[in-house]
Amino acid sequence: MMSNHSIAGLALCATLLGTGLTSAFAADETLRSLADKNNIYIGAILNSQWFGGGLPGNYEQIHKTQFNIVVAENEMKFDATEPSENRFNYNNGDKMVKYAKQNGMRVRGHALAWHSQVPNWVNNYKNDKKKLLSVLKNHINNVVGHWKGQVDEWDVVNEAISNNEPQWRSYSVWYQGIGPEFIDSAFVWAHAADPNAELCYNDYNLEQGVNPKAKAGFLLEQVKRWVANGIPIHCVGSQTHVEDTTTDKHFIGSPDSLRSLAKELAKLNIKLKITELDIGFKSGINVSKSDLERQGQTFRQYLDIILEEPNADTYLIWGVSDKWSWLGGLNRQKGLIYDDNLQPKPAFDSILVRLKTYEPPQDTVKQDTTKTDTTKTDTTKTDTTKTDTTSNDSTIAIKTIASMSSLSMHLSDRTLFIAGATAAKVDVFDMQGRPVFSAKNVKGSIDLKIAEGMYVVRVRDGSKSLMQRFVIK
Repeated sequence: MMSNHSIAGLALCATLLGTGLTSAFAADETLRSLADKNNIYIGAILNSQWFGGGLPGNYEQIHKTQFNIVVAENEMKFDATEPSENRFNYNNGDKMVKYAKQNGMRVRGHALAWHSQVPNWVNNYKNDKKKLLSVLKNHINNVVGHWKGQVDEWDVVNEAISNNEPQWRSYSVWYQGIGPEFIDSAFVWAHAADPNAELCYNDYNLEQGVNPKAKAGFLLEQVKRWVANGIPIHCVGSQTHVEDTTTDKHFIGSPDSLRSLAKELAKLNIKLKITELDIGFKSGINVSKSDLERQGQTFRQYLDIILEEPNADTYLIWGVSDKWSWLGGLNRQKGLIYDDNLQPKPAFDSILVRLKTYEPPQDTVKQDTTKTDTTKTDTTKTDTTKTDTTSNDSTIAIKTIASMSSLSMHLSDRTLFIAGATAAKVDVFDMQGRPVFSAKNVKGSIDLKIAEGMYVVRVRDGSKSLMQRFVIK
């Protein structure tokens, strides 16, 4: 319990340090803390290597520090959870759910009905509709039921639409053996197994337009039918596996197209979630600094959809580091926000700055997507012990916060003055998260040779980091 004397010391410290106290808290800002402030979820998968302890310790530290939602790369798919008929394996899924609970993270379940990663034994029943329906229902009842109240949302059906002319994917064992009604049934069964879970349809290439010949246009018609028929669907997941537009022109304008889908779904009271985002470059090409900065701006454009559309709440990236990524299978590379050495890329900076600078319109309120705290109320008796006013701990409080606040900066005209740094790196971003100025080994001060306007300035010195907003006049 903090004594009154300690509180007085903190107040005195704030007076003595001025902006330094603000600096201490600014240094702690993460993607996660800023996402929480904006009432959205930002996250990344836990790579399969994590479940076997095959990743370095700083991978997990980054993951739980920067993200507030998690999904398993493979460990909740059909072949992982029911490898043989009616024999279920929840070990890895339980490990992720425990990790999420320990770190206060939302959990996505992926995926219940999919044409891929289905164990061979399921194909034994592809010509027996009644049996195949029973298999799918039993799987959903058991898997969703096992994590009832622990998994917040499920990809109930994944990639059921064909790549070609929009139609149902005909080579799915579920479609071949049951027909398209397996989709309606899967949602009904999942809702019965956990009435409080959000249920999504998830697919890729949904950012290619909403016209009737596009996959998203076809899906919209199905969503309208599901809603009209009372099928319990709550969200559409856009995987958003895209490529840099310099090598694949199909993705020009994709953020705008995805925003259009969000607006159409809002008319049906259905959420849009970005569930598997990566923005890769063609394999084999040299990726330059300007390429990475352009990539960062594309990440920001997709983030703007989640920030600005009232029915969008989730921004989930399909990986943490380029070193552990599935993109090689798509002939792509370097599509994530951390490099091979788990160092943040310009895409990370772009996301961070945009989260910090975003201000919602005053006439709209973003839906609060924070998870209700269902933990047991703390009934511990209040400490009524009389405060010890003889202890001179204000000095300790001042020293503690002073050490936290050792990095500070202020602007005079166009000169940035930095205190508490030995050789700082200075980065300046515009309000859209685009880098406009950078300098290394700054000692004391530096002139910012940039145009008039509002900017975000970040100063780094070793492990210390500080970010503030300034107006250049």
